[in-house]
Amino acid sequence: MVKKAIVLAAGEGTRLSPITKAIPKEIIRVGKNPAIEHVLKVLKAGGIEDVLLIVGRKKHALIDYLGSGERLGLKIYYRMQEEPKGTAHAVSLGEDFIDEDEDFAIMYGDNYFTPYETMEDIVVFHQKKGGEGTLVLHPVDDPTRFGVVDIDENDQIHGMMEKPTLEEAQPFKVDDHWLNIAGLMIVNSSIFSYIDKTEPGKKGEIWLTDSIEMMRKDGSEFYGYKFDGKRFDIGTFESLREADELEIERKEENDL
Repeated sequence: MVKKAIVLAAGEGTRLSPITKAIPKEIIRVGKNPAIEHVLKVLKAGGIEDVLLIVGRKKHALIDYLGSGERLGLKIYYRMQEEPKGTAHAVSLGEDFIDEDEDFAIMYGDNYFTPYETMEDIVVFHQKKGGEGTLVLHPVDDPTRFGVVDIDENDQIHGMMEKPTLEEAQPFKVDDHWLNIAGLMIVNSSIFSYIDKTEPGKKGEIWLTDSIEMMRKDGSEFYGYKFDGKRFDIGTFESLREADELEIERKEENDL
């Protein structure tokens, strides 16, 4: 079973300025609850018990809000990424949190997913496929903001690229859209040895997708779980508004 998760919450949230000059973007409310609370409820719904939250500077409000995690039925631990060195570097800070040959979840702290129970299906999918990793995928019209993948009819991934240009993304296009890596995945702890070998990419940051691609090319099998629910990266005002409207609607329906 997958019992641990690393949540990435160190980003500065510059696209949500000036709000993020006052509070971390993960604290911004989606509906009645902060975005990070939705993230943690997704993980808990899939059986996660222990969470390591990777935070950046000026994220003390996030730590103060979540505390030990007891209120949410989780055990939450914290580690600081002193400088913005990329997603792979952030994950590497949790190497001693994950046991050898253990599968664990990784989720971005600015993600809004519904329904939460999808996480149960993702874990089952991962176990049935028996690969070294499962990436949750979601269709997008603009591939330049995300990591996109090339996938076959058996859900096996044969290539990926982080935040490509439109020209670079063309070979990955499927039915007039792209399948992006939706900020949620399950991977084996062997990923850490590949992070150590990953060279910095754009802006000098170490991308997790580059580490996964290196691991895949070395023979590890990765599969894509095609998520058909609703998912928003709340890093922009537009996506934050859409997520907020959806959450309010969802709560109203549940209260009927």
